[in-house]
Amino acid sequence: MLANMESNAPQPNTPHTQISQEEARAALEQIDGIEHDTQRKHIPTLVYAILGTSFGITIAGTIIGWKYWWVLFLLIVVACIALAIWDSNRNVRPSMKQPIQEDPQTNWAAALAPLIVMPLTWLVPEGSVVGGIIAGVVTAVVFTAVMVYSEKNR
Repeated sequence: MLANMESNAPQPNTPHTQISQEEARAALEQIDGIEHDTQRKHIPTLVYAILGTSFGITIAGTIIGWKYWWVLFLLIVVACIALAIWDSNRNVRPSMKQPIQEDPQTNWAAALAPLIVMPLTWLVPEGSVVGGIIAGVVTAVVFTAVMVYSEKNR
């Protein structure tokens, strides 16, 4: 068996065989696929827009007096935490040849942002439809813009 493996090994005095264009293209496509898979996956802007709009609706509903605002609020908090955990996970296992790096830290401030912003609803008079709509729109725009801006700067 060892003799068979030695006969398959390239000999120092023999010329290397040339590969065809198809084989070269297939190898380059494989390399491109690996490189694409290892790149950081960006979160689509639509996800941030939906999350920001939902949070704006929650703020408006809270001020206006919507009875079940807390259900949407809990869903948003869970979605923010899940998004922060998903975003902090590495896409690939580090190689032995790569320098040792610290894993990216989970951005808990972004995950818990709804809990920080919610007490600001006390500044708008309860039951005010106009105040609720204005606060909801401002919250949705600011929340979405901050999340998109932070994603673009990573």
